[in-house]
Amino acid sequence: MKKYLVIEGNIGAGKTTLSNRLAEHWQVPVLLEKFMENPFLPKFYAQPERYGFSVETAFLAERYRQMHDEFASAELRQQAVVADYSFYKSLIFAGKTLQGDEYQLFKEIFGIINSKLPQPHLFVYLKASTTKLLRQIAQRGRDFEQQITADYLEQIDQAYLHFMEQASGLRCVLIETENLDYLNNEEHFNYLVELLDRHYPYGMTRIEPALGC
Repeated sequence: MKKYLVIEGNIGAGKTTLSNRLAEHWQVPVLLEKFMENPFLPKFYAQPERYGFSVETAFLAERYRQMHDEFASAELRQQAVVADYSFYKSLIFAGKTLQGDEYQLFKEIFGIINSKLPQPHLFVYLKASTTKLLRQIAQRGRDFEQQITADYLEQIDQAYLHFMEQASGLRCVLIETENLDYLNNEEHFNYLVELLDRHYPYGMTRIEPALGC
């Protein structure tokens, strides 16, 4: 596997599920985002314009703190790791949440902090339809997420696509997951493992699995 593999995706895409399965499969540490510790998140979903800068700045600080602490350990410096988020997530979401001077300030702070963190060897984006995302969000039953709209999810998806199209310094792989069930179907999971073991060029590579894998 890649030494530092990031599993990204929209809200409800199954990032944590796949990250945990991959870490167990490869017997490596898993780095999971502590998003529930952000005190502004429920307030943001209720009043996004008022709490946008607060929620994004809190995420930025927490993600940096967690990644800095984890990668400072000898264990993670010496072996591979799977993460269910990337630090770039802060910039991607802020691009949709913030505007004008707030976004420019956030972008400047992000650049300073990002230069001090290790960069992923492979950035994987799990792409799913808005219908599937909303269904999975409803199934996991987090109260504050039930206010998320289809329009918001589509905006986030477009923001990720734009980021990957511009990220010439990263190896980005977009995988269409609409017909994949890597939690319950072992054949689908093994297919994903094989995909992630391949070598990819810098820039974005798009993969649409055949039905039945």
